[in-house]
Amino acid sequence: MTRAGWSEVNSDEWYDDEALGEESPRVAEVTAELERSGFHVLVSWTPAQQELVVLDPTDGRDWTTGSLPPLFPLDTELALDLSGESSQAARAETVRRAFAAAGLLDTTRIRVPDPSSSLRADLVLLLMADHLYDVAERHRGRDDAGEVLALLGEDASWRLASGMRAYPLIVPAPVPSAAARGIAEWCWRRETEVEDWHHKVDDLTMARANIAATRAVLPHVHLEGVDWPAVRLALTLPRRRLADGRALTDLFEEGWPPILASIRTQIDLWQRLDDELGPQAALILLSLHGSRTESVGDWWGSGHYETLTRRAIHNAARQGTLPEAVAETFADATHFADVTVHSPDTLDDDTLRWLTHAILTERSTLRARGEPDTTAVTLSDWAVEQLTDLLSTDHDTAANDTSA
Repeated sequence: MTRAGWSEVNSDEWYDDEALGEESPRVAEVTAELERSGFHVLVSWTPAQQELVVLDPTDGRDWTTGSLPPLFPLDTELALDLSGESSQAARAETVRRAFAAAGLLDTTRIRVPDPSSSLRADLVLLLMADHLYDVAERHRGRDDAGEVLALLGEDASWRLASGMRAYPLIVPAPVPSAAARGIAEWCWRRETEVEDWHHKVDDLTMARANIAATRAVLPHVHLEGVDWPAVRLALTLPRRRLADGRALTDLFEEGWPPILASIRTQIDLWQRLDDELGPQAALILLSLHGSRTESVGDWWGSGHYETLTRRAIHNAARQGTLPEAVAETFADATHFADVTVHSPDTLDDDTLRWLTHAILTERSTLRARGEPDTTAVTLSDWAVEQLTDLLSTDHDTAANDTSA
């Protein structure tokens, strides 16, 4: 979880009372509280039962800092029975998948009980003030981050704000994997000349190129910030290749030089933002941009993509609708899923086409059942009440100041 931007608040070890006199007393429970952008979890591990539980540590907690009360990022607590796992590695992988499915490895998303209410817009402003503008202000030494963003121009500012307009609301946080998707989307796929030359490649090849760009960027995005010179090199290598060995310069032909030039232009823009607002603020903006489900939130590299992929493959295996090539290539459906979530761009065209359709079908099925197609926590009634009171007070104060 620390690689997803969570930081440890405190940790404790509890020992078995009956074994306290022994030279090496048995650990009965280990707990660690983690926090990210005002959201808290308490992770409890009991070795004897081999059980890991994610609990809500915010109940009854005093609200002393920030505009928002401390919140729990899940609708319900999460309990994992790991007694059936044969090794530490297997337990760790089971936990990782469960955390990915719960949304703990991606940015936190929030639903409000009434999306049409003013609370939605006010909540966005509070989140941005607490977790983006405050970070930029500490870097710059003055409160003018909004002016810096405005200097980029109306068009760029509008595109930057797309993550703020998304719903369920995205909580601003530095999440390297989401930021890597944001870089791939902005500096490769959407804000460059790539779309103008899309006619040179089919949709499957473009999907492979998007995955390759994300994979190339990912090692250079850290919790401390983005290594922009490394990102520039990774995305503009003259003979950059796809996983199947094809060179992008051969695929895009005369379109490759203008594509490279536009990539450099967009990286220049983000380096400027990084310099002006600071590495953390830039990382947060990129994480917002890479978390939008209408664009790249479900791209390869997100926990949500992995969960949808595994679910789609599991359902197809249960229904007997996996492609014939899967049985010929992979040991079983689990092996197929493991390879697919890590390297879908190594699949043949027919299998990748099937996978893309299967994921879309899975999302449609979730919607038809009235289930959310992206992981998000619903703001609790008590939090809504407290926020409404706070915002009403703020609005009244602002109105009085204006009338005075």
